[in-house]
Amino acid sequence: MIVIDRIRINGFRSIRTLQMPLGRTTVLLGANNCGKSTVLKALELALSDETSVQKEDFHMDAVGTFAKELWVDVRFVPINPQSNRLSMFPDQWQKEFAGLIRRDHYRREYMAFRTVFTRHDNGVITKARYEILHWDAARLGEAIDVLPHAIQFVSIDAEENLREDLKNEKSFVSLTVNELSTVLKKHPDYGVKPIEDLKAMLDSLSQTLEGPGTGLPQGVALTADNIEAFFSLVKSDSEKIIPFSVLQGKGSQKSVAILSIVVLVDLLAKHAQLSQKPLFMLIAAEEPEIHLHPNAQRALMTRLKSLSHQCVVSTHSPYVASVSEPHEFRSMLRVGEDIRVQWLPQNIDPMETRVIKRLILRFRAEVLFATGLIFVEGVTEEQLIRGMFQAYFGEDPSTYGISIIGVDGKSYAPFLMLALSLKKPFCVISDNDGDARHVVLKQLSDTERRVHSRAQDNQSGVFFLSPGLAIEGELVYKTGLKREIYDALWACNGSTNTSPKSKHLQYERMMALAPRDLKRKLEKKKAEYSGFLGEIIAQNPYNQSVDNMLPIAVRKAFEQISLWLGKTKKDSETETVSYT
Repeated sequence: MIVIDRIRINGFRSIRTLQMPLGRTTVLLGANNCGKSTVLKALELALSDETSVQKEDFHMDAVGTFAKELWVDVRFVPINPQSNRLSMFPDQWQKEFAGLIRRDHYRREYMAFRTVFTRHDNGVITKARYEILHWDAARLGEAIDVLPHAIQFVSIDAEENLREDLKNEKSFVSLTVNELSTVLKKHPDYGVKPIEDLKAMLDSLSQTLEGPGTGLPQGVALTADNIEAFFSLVKSDSEKIIPFSVLQGKGSQKSVAILSIVVLVDLLAKHAQLSQKPLFMLIAAEEPEIHLHPNAQRALMTRLKSLSHQCVVSTHSPYVASVSEPHEFRSMLRVGEDIRVQWLPQNIDPMETRVIKRLILRFRAEVLFATGLIFVEGVTEEQLIRGMFQAYFGEDPSTYGISIIGVDGKSYAPFLMLALSLKKPFCVISDNDGDARHVVLKQLSDTERRVHSRAQDNQSGVFFLSPGLAIEGELVYKTGLKREIYDALWACNGSTNTSPKSKHLQYERMMALAPRDLKRKLEKKKAEYSGFLGEIIAQNPYNQSVDNMLPIAVRKAFEQISLWLGKTKKDSETETVSYT
């Protein structure tokens, strides 16, 4: 088994220069215009001759000058089924890569090459490939005229169109269908044999993509002849296929294209296995979630990972991310003219991996796509901080791409590791009762040490409520939210007696509560009151000043967030809260 473990890109579109490690599965994250699609297209340029480049594909510098050259380096290495790197290529690949295999300073084998596009003064763009003799020094060797046939690049585009792929003679779909036709001409007896395992897989995937009850027609055996006939029908643009709804809706078109690629990938893999030939397939999927419902997104990602030898996916979907492994993420960020790539430590142990998957990826994968993060203890704080954010900034945090995440207690460590590793700015707003301060700061310092990154270097920090207080005590003793608290408690009272006199009496009793009793009442209601109170704070019906409604720690956190958003920092009479 082989994979591409490194890629280098120079002078291609928005990427001036970029190096990135790849795994068997790599999930590219990041905002628009950070280079995700460019990485996928760079892999295609390196591994396929399907597409060409134009002048606009060469990197343009700050003064508007296009580069004269762009190139992409890829390095193949042998791995075992557990994705651990091996020292030598298997015999099949030794023959396939004959003369191209080199060794690194650890005496481990690799095969690497560079694909170069040069823009000449007369406007002509030429393409060439060269073997890389020394990866670290990027020293080139002889030209490579033809890539090994065993290397296959499979593209799944956000707006996949099966007909367009079939019309492109160099596309994976077109080349594979032609190869299928050639094999059937040589071995016509193969064409009528049912492919039961492929049929079962397609029926399952079809139901996930299109809904219950869908699948291949009953009573029709899936054979190579049927597959060839289907692609011929689609390619011919015949009116016979127009009435079928599967090729009319955008979502259904995408489903048909994906199912077709699955068929061809499976057939190609079976052919290689039966003929005992080496085969490497890299599936590059750009936003495969488009036009698919959440369950279909999860199922498709799982299927792509199982089908390919290597899979690189760009996505904005938390559902795609939820079925990925923490070490598979690559977060891309544009900083000026440069693009930086961040990832989680590769040495995290299985226990930490399980915690990240359970606490973050399963239910809170939006953390991966946020531009900034606010971490709090739980649901109560989530709802309160959201209302306070709206009162302070005038907008919901989602407007700015900021996610508020409750960590269900004081288990901040996995969230801190993810934020620090991926260079996402964050604020922790924590209670300050018991040993909370010690526990949170220790988690932060331990995580900073592990990932070699400091929170304050990324405009991040921890902000504590008043000493000895949890959120309910802070609301009662340290803010001017008395009327708002009464209104929230009244809203969640749940009394069936709705007479005006009864309401007035109950409200008066609440107004007469001592602060200690009011705090206890809030503690009993917890998440029930916080939703109402968060909405009341956002609406500010009593026209209070923001400083009167927000705890000092929350104001300080929001001042920090103002720096992320490029807003003017609010004036405050209080000193900055220290978290070091």
